Amino acid sequence: MIDIEINKALALAIGWEHIGLSALKEDAVCVRDVDGWWHTFDYRDWNVIGPIAEKYNCFPKHINSMWEIAHYGEIYRADTPQRAIAMAVIQGVRK
Repeated sequence: MIDIEINKALALAIGWEHIGLSALKEDAVCVRDVDGWWHTFDYRDWNVIGPIAEKYNCFPKHINSMWEIAHYGEIYRADTPQRAIAMAVIQGVRK
């Protein structure tokens, strides 16, 4: 998956319903809150992915130059900790 696809899938997986493309940041999406305000959503931003990691208890470990998470009985590996968290949550919520 490319970054914008991960952002869309992650936003949908955690419950955001109103999603649009972001003109502010490449590969990010916008999500609209209940008050109608739009916010940039980008899993690569620790302010976005950090609370998600905490909520879903997804904390990767650095193993052999990759980031790895054992979550929902599966192992997810990625080149960045943010991507590992995003992929684990996307796949875990889908199950």
